[in-house]
Amino acid sequence: MRVALVALLALAGCSSGSRALRHDDRMSAWVEFLPADQIAGDFALAARARVNLNVSLVQGTHDRAYLERVCAAAKAGGLTLRLWPGLPREQGYWPNQANVDAFLAWLEVLYGWAGEVCPRLDGVVVDMEFPIDRVEMLRALRAAGKSNVEVAMWLLGNRDDAAFERARGLYAAAARRARGLGYRFYVTTLPMIADDWRDDDETVARSLWTPIEGVEWDAVSFQVYRPLFDQQFPHASGMPYTSGLVTSYARSIVQRWGARGGVDLGTTGSGIGIAMGFASAADLQADIAAARAEGIAPGRIAIYSLEGLRDKPDAEAWLALPEARAAAIADRDADARGVFQSLDLLGN
Repeated sequence: MRVALVALLALAGCSSGSRALRHDDRMSAWVEFLPADQIAGDFALAARARVNLNVSLVQGTHDRAYLERVCAAAKAGGLTLRLWPGLPREQGYWPNQANVDAFLAWLEVLYGWAGEVCPRLDGVVVDMEFPIDRVEMLRALRAAGKSNVEVAMWLLGNRDDAAFERARGLYAAAARRARGLGYRFYVTTLPMIADDWRDDDETVARSLWTPIEGVEWDAVSFQVYRPLFDQQFPHASGMPYTSGLVTSYARSIVQRWGARGGVDLGTTGSGIGIAMGFASAADLQADIAAARAEGIAPGRIAIYSLEGLRDKPDAEAWLALPEARAAAIADRDADARGVFQSLDLLGN
């Protein structure tokens, strides 16, 4: 009976994916902390702004009833919906090489629920990052004044090549599984992975436990959040980074991934590891314009986060799509990539 039920759910998932509602020309917004009583208001904003949604579903926090409400609201608003699965904090929160088995098991649960209650689902976004406890260790090293070389050596000590390759194979199989169900399979990851491409050795990716290469992702996005760089990797000059940081990363991303490459921009407010976001919509608009100038399509731009806009009277202005406008790369923008470029060199 259990096998038969699983088979029926798989068939339902395949049928669901084939009827997916997709707006590939629209930007997206991330929704990480969304109480059930805020779904209607947040989704109404997304509908007015004409953005797609990537909605967090964390194991142990969100259940089938929650997903059903999310899917119903997306359908009512004519919104493209993608699931953004996560794990409990004690399991690392974000998927990576260490928790791949737990993550894929949670993904199968979501596929089963989605086949029953989410017929218009576009797909899944895998938020591939270093485990949250390791991120906090890294933050502590930076706060203690450790040099770029010291941080790089600590990261190199995290490598486990056998676990990395095993996870790569499992994520590659998961991509095929999603596609077989009719869903798209996206990934978003740390911007530092783009500092690993000059020699094709994956030193940074292996040190951060994030197997990106070798998986058939439908799109690959990188989290270029200027406020995060300002707060976690401040420049020695004390000056904030400019939209040239987005230019620098977007250029690398397009060179490597072409039309599949994308950027996540923001932030509109606080988040994990980010005390505060941009001061105004103009800051975010400048970053979107810079990404577009480097060839990133609107459908490959995602804004973090929708919930950061709840109390802003000009919320829709933050989600507007500006024309492409080039941003020069300042010296400090180029310097920002130095930590992980040092890691790549030391790993050779």
